[in-house]
Amino acid sequence: MVDTTPAAFDPKPKHLGLVKTYKAGAAILAGQVVAFHGTGVTDTVHPCVAGTTAAPVGVALYSAAKDALVAVAGNGSVLKVCEGAGSAIDAGDGVMVDDTAGCVITGTDAAAAWWVGVAQEDIAANGTGYIEVQIQHVPQTGAT
Repeated sequence: MVDTTPAAFDPKPKHLGLVKTYKAGAAILAGQVVAFHGTGVTDTVHPCVAGTTAAPVGVALYSAAKDALVAVAGNGSVLKVCEGAGSAIDAGDGVMVDDTAGCVITGTDAAAAWWVGVAQEDIAANGTGYIEVQIQHVPQTGAT
């Protein structure tokens, strides 16, 4: 299992739910999951990285240079994302932020984490596949 090397790709939306424009706080590639950085700057997003970024907001519809504007497809959108850890995702699995920039992995509740949505199809290791974006914070199992 080898981590994905982030690359721009067409997220090929099947459906767009909430779409909002943000400022890119770093270079963003088309198809990357983006989030507010842990330091939090108003309406500014970065490629998601587990443990570094805060709340995800959706998927970048196109690439953007730092300080440029980028359209982000949010909740209710159905579009492609990239699996990041080199492990396949099954249709119906929840997906969460990975430590590979802008990518997702199969969701777990071993630790509190931000989930990005639900896989709509099987997603091959290091491949792309459709999810429905449903941003939510999932607590750790047994956490009080």
